Amino acid sequence: SRVSGGNMLEISRTPNRSDNEVTVGMVSTFPPTRCGIARFASTFIEAMSSTYPNIRFEVVRLRRWGEVPFAARPVVMEIDPNIPVSIRAAARRLGRYDVAIVQHEFGIYGEDDGASVVDLVSAIPVPCIVVLHTVIPDPTPRQLDIIKRLGKESSVLVALCQSAADLLEEKYSVPAEKIEVIPHGTNWTPQAPNDPPRRRLITWGLLGPGKGIERALLAVARLKDLDPPVNYRIVGRTHPVVLARSGKSYREMLEGMVRDLELENVVEFVDRYLDEPELMELVRTSDLVVVPYDNHVQVSSGVIADAVGLGRPVVATRFPHAVEMLGDGAGEVVDHDPEALAQAIRRLLEDPNRYVEATKLAAAGSEKLNWVTVAGQYAHLIQDLAPALATA
Repeated sequence: SRVSGGNMLEISRTPNRSDNEVTVGMVSTFPPTRCGIARFASTFIEAMSSTYPNIRFEVVRLRRWGEVPFAARPVVMEIDPNIPVSIRAAARRLGRYDVAIVQHEFGIYGEDDGASVVDLVSAIPVPCIVVLHTVIPDPTPRQLDIIKRLGKESSVLVALCQSAADLLEEKYSVPAEKIEVIPHGTNWTPQAPNDPPRRRLITWGLLGPGKGIERALLAVARLKDLDPPVNYRIVGRTHPVVLARSGKSYREMLEGMVRDLELENVVEFVDRYLDEPELMELVRTSDLVVVPYDNHVQVSSGVIADAVGLGRPVVATRFPHAVEMLGDGAGEVVDHDPEALAQAIRRLLEDPNRYVEATKLAAAGSEKLNWVTVAGQYAHLIQDLAPALATA
């Protein structure tokens, strides 16, 4: 049966379990929401369920205002994090499981930097893993307080890269024994590079200010002399928040830049949400992934994880996850400058030996990112918190 009230929807079921089964309740955005964390959570559950079938997952979905309700499994409850009664109901629901997992990013838990997540985690009566998709080097006082309190109230904080773990210790005073480093997983596996490279560049994800597309266009304009010429695909819909606030004006601005820079025969916009196989095929047929973000502090990038997983070199602006993932030569990390971005792209495209070496290093780094490997790390963590778990 469904119990509905206000912006909260719950399917009232008590998990049935076998003797060796462990149940996990996860709080996250989730499809049909289209965002990086929703994709992460969905892929995470698919990987865990296929590799460890005795770990059963159900989801408390964070639903944005105006989104269509969705109550098919594994979603068993939907909440609006701005409403205290929803937070309390979610905590009670999560008390039915052996372990809770909370996906965290400041933008998904509502007002005040999503401070309601602290109320949620502190009220969950079972061991709780908080996966931190953002760890900011220079947080506001409120952001600092939220992460510090999550460190105290949760059983474990998962950092998606070592630099994030270091920040948690140094800036947020989280004890090292409460931190686990588990990388962002990917289902993509290395594919042979295109022979010869066709100088196809690709950037993908929801479009909006901060993604650095303007910088990438200025960089590509500096590569007009290359022969054969560069082709640059920009794949993704406009971010729904950007669309709600300013309509198509941001995308129209980018299209205007393309015209002003005389890149109409170089740049292609793919203005739709691609499913996984179609996106992977577009990236496979590309030669180089461009990640031109404005962000200086990002500690998790699914785009970089997927690119490396597929064995494609990446040119990225400098932020912690890019430095950590690409520092061994699987691409290049540059300053937030169009000229630096252009020169890095040029170096990789014009030097076949350098390009081949970068593809090999990307492919070599993919093994630790494979979702089977990542799922194993989470399974061990869940086992530590729920000793009844029988290893699959």
